Amino acid sequence: MAVSHCYICERNPQEAKRLGNSGLAEGQLCPICHRPTCRHHLVTVRWRWRNVTRDLDSALICGECKKTYRHRDWDPVNRDWIS
Repeated sequence: MAVSHCYICERNPQEAKRLGNSGLAEGQLCPICHRPTCRHHLVTVRWRWRNVTRDLDSALICGECKKTYRHRDWDPVNRDWIS
């Protein structure tokens, strides 16, 4: 899903100038903080579901949520975090 702007790029104008708008078409809302993020600032987190099958899964979240470990609070009852 495309986003119209990236909150991380807006906070750092030099990086926004370097990246341009190239990542907005592949950007999305972060499922943790719900802020628009370009593809350049999305990172992958992985977990194993705590059900019987223990399937692996992953999602893209913003780098800020990953850096501050906010993703660990995202459904901790059903997810064992790998990254």
